[in-house]
Amino acid sequence: MKRVLTIVVAALLTAAAQPPSALNAAPLDPTVTAGTVKVTIHYTGKGKVDASHKLWVWVFDSPNIGAGSMPMGQVALDKNDVEAVFEGITVGKAYIAAAFDETGAMMGEAPPPTGTPIGILMGSDGAPSAVTPDGTAPVALTFDDSLRMP
Repeated sequence: MKRVLTIVVAALLTAAAQPPSALNAAPLDPTVTAGTVKVTIHYTGKGKVDASHKLWVWVFDSPNIGAGSMPMGQVALDKNDVEAVFEGITVGKAYIAAAFDETGAMMGEAPPPTGTPIGILMGSDGAPSAVTPDGTAPVALTFDDSLRMP
């Protein structure tokens, strides 16, 4: 037991000693170079976006966005109609979701609370729409209070 514990501690110390770039050096898709995703967020609901009631924006590597999904990045915006910028995105397709913090309680450590207004960048078919990092088309996500976190 003592030997197993020693090996586990040594492995953890070795991993911790690696520079962050070494731990994240390989992109998820080796054929895709790191790129940037830019999306303008437009919230049209009843609340006012400000420093206490932010727009939270996330980028995901899968269209299956939900409370258990792990984002690749997040940005908090304290103004409406501004651009969220995600750099170093290493997937060929990314998916965008946003939420309005109407209670002023979100800190970015967890999914939005139940009942929070949310928006997902969707195609005309109602499915999440993919964004290509460094794509040339402007991307905008407009949402209101009609869709809420389950």
